[in-house]
Amino acid sequence: MPPYRHVLYGFCLETDYCFRTPMTAAPPGRAHDLQFLLVRVAEPQKFEPVTCLFQSAEKNRFGESSVQGYALPTGIVMRFPRVADFWLCPGKIRCELHDPSLEFMVEVCLLGHVMAYYLELSGLAALHAGAVVHGEKAVLFAADRTGGKSTMVASLVKEGFPLLADDISALTAHDGTVYCRHGFPQMKLTPEQVERFVGDFDDFPLVHPSFAKLSVPASRVGEVQSTTLPVACIYLLERCLPGKPAGGAERVRIEPVAAGEAMIQLVRHAFLVQLLDAHADCRLLGQAHSSAKQGLKASRFHLLARITQSVPVKRLCYPSGYEYLPAVHRAIEADLAKPAADASVNRHKNEDVVLASASRWESALR
Repeated sequence: MPPYRHVLYGFCLETDYCFRTPMTAAPPGRAHDLQFLLVRVAEPQKFEPVTCLFQSAEKNRFGESSVQGYALPTGIVMRFPRVADFWLCPGKIRCELHDPSLEFMVEVCLLGHVMAYYLELSGLAALHAGAVVHGEKAVLFAADRTGGKSTMVASLVKEGFPLLADDISALTAHDGTVYCRHGFPQMKLTPEQVERFVGDFDDFPLVHPSFAKLSVPASRVGEVQSTTLPVACIYLLERCLPGKPAGGAERVRIEPVAAGEAMIQLVRHAFLVQLLDAHADCRLLGQAHSSAKQGLKASRFHLLARITQSVPVKRLCYPSGYEYLPAVHRAIEADLAKPAADASVNRHKNEDVVLASASRWESALR
């Protein structure tokens, strides 16, 4: 059977694995630059403690760190105990499945933690943010897990802003411009969000049996964009606290974020922030970047500094409730329509100043 070929975060992924998650087909003739292989193993390999890069604070029901990382001569291993090991090396991800009954977890892990890790190891920033398209540019929305990101992104896609990425936004910087790569055409929505933005459930599968969110083809909500686009703005979502006066457009505020705070907010919104901070000396995959010798953490820090220099980061404060979304949309469109000069407050900051300020913020958060 010929392999499947998809475009995923700018990579042409070739695999024999048949995804249930909606994927973007690769154009004919494009050479693959990433392979994914799934194999089933009877017993997971044993790793020496000295090879451990990190162990997540979150535990599984057996008391083990639910995500672990190991550095071996043949590559980096991301382990999900009792589920699977993912071996990462340049151009290849190999999944060793421990329990065949948990094969549904392969896509959950691969398209979440594993792909975010591969992006970071490849020299990109993987932000926990959704991205939509406005005027041939990407607009990002970052928030904590309960910060309203899914509702904001879904509502904008429903209103005609094509989806670029739902949960992980992959950013890279070239010649002073920051670009966002497209993800895959799936949206993770709660039943309430599906009812609001799709209208019927249509037997959408659960993303994970333990989670309430459903896997929804993004085309059921609105249009999907499958290109890499320059980033116009990154919005940090902040919904009004309970008891705060609610209102319409007058209650929507968009405020610029100072360079140092913008930097640390991007650090906080890295998809794997705790895991990445746990191994500062890990090298980038392939040594393809001039910053590879600095180690992953240092390289990522400098990339985020370049992003804050080149892209306005703003705080978007708005009332909680579906009825206020039209006013929020109008405020976003009005803000994006402003001349670029008004949004360039962070662009001329010296990188050393940004990094020093961010280091102080990072220390304060620990």
